[in-house]
Formats: sequence, structure tokens, C-alpha cells
Amino acid sequence: MRKSRLGVFLILTLLASFTLGYSISHLIPNHKNWNITKKPTVNTISLERRIHGDTAIVWEKEYVLSSKMQVSDFTDKEKIIGKTLTEIKKMYRADNGFKVFWENQTLIIHQRIDDWTPEDKAELRLQVFQDRVAVYQGPDEDNDTLLKITGIVFSRLPIQIQQDIEAGKYEFADEQSLNDALENLDEYQ
Repeated sequence: MRKSRLGVFLILTLLASFTLGYSISHLIPNHKNWNITKKPTVNTISLERRIHGDTAIVWEKEYVLSSKMQVSDFTDKEKIIGKTLTEIKKMYRADNGFKVFWENQTLIIHQRIDDWTPEDKAELRLQVFQDRVAVYQGPDEDNDTLLKITGIVFSRLPIQIQQDIEAGKYEFADEQSLNDALENLDEYQ
């Protein structure tokens, strides 16, 4: 019987202690006479580098289908001056094909484009279309567009020129070069 009284006493003492502690914890913050001073908080400053007006920024465009890389200066520098690398990565996100990183003292913005270069898209070539010489525009024979069909009859051309056209050797970077070649072939209409 003595042990059971001791157990009940200990349980009651424990409950009284919890109740007293709980009451005091609610009284202290709510008591207006208690003068509790708040300690000042420490302000943290980011040590991450920021972009300045004299920061070298390189813009790399990787054209996957052309297997070419175009490197140039970054033109929208005003947009990113004062920003950190983390902030710039939010603007130029990886899910849009961008990779932004520091290389020595130069910020590199690398863009991966799953397309042809503008120069490859504008490329002109002569091909055969229903025994006529036709002008196509595009990066290659599988991804080009028929622009016009000339009056030049393919079968009237010399054998060497026919073979060169079929082999894709009549490719031109601009319209002036194309027109010069077509003028030379006009006699075979």
C-alpha cells in the first residue's frame, strides 16, 4: 500500500509541475510589467558576385542541327547589371536551353538551340523538279522549301552540270550568287 501511495504522489507531483510550467510560460510573454529586451539580429550580406558595367559577358548560341556555335557579345547587358548569378539563372533557365556560369572573370550565357543557324536556313541551292531546274531554300535537301521553278530544262544541260546539280554542288549563300549562276544557265531553256 505504501508503494501505491508513493506512485500516486509522484504522478500528482509530476502533473502539478507540468501545470505550473505551462502556466508560467504563458504568463511571461503576456505580462506587461516584464521588461524583455530584444537582441538585434545580424544582417547577412550576399558575397555572390554581381554584374557590373565592365563585366565581360559572352553569349554562346549552339545550333544543334547545324552542329555550329556562334559566339558574340551579350547585347542586353542593361537587364542583368547589378544581378547575381543566381538571379540571372532565374531569367535564363535551364529548361529553356540556357546554361549560365562564370569562367574566370567572364560570365558565359550558353544557349542550346535545337534548330539550324539562320545562315543555314537562308542557304539557296539548285535541284531538279520535273526536268526543270528549281531553286530551293533551306539547310539541306531534307529540310528545304521550293522557292521557284525556272524555265531551264534539266535534260538540256551538259552532263557535268547535271551531275553537279544532282550532287548538291550548286549551293549559294546569297541571292546575287544564285542569280549569276542562273544567268549562265539561261541558254539551256
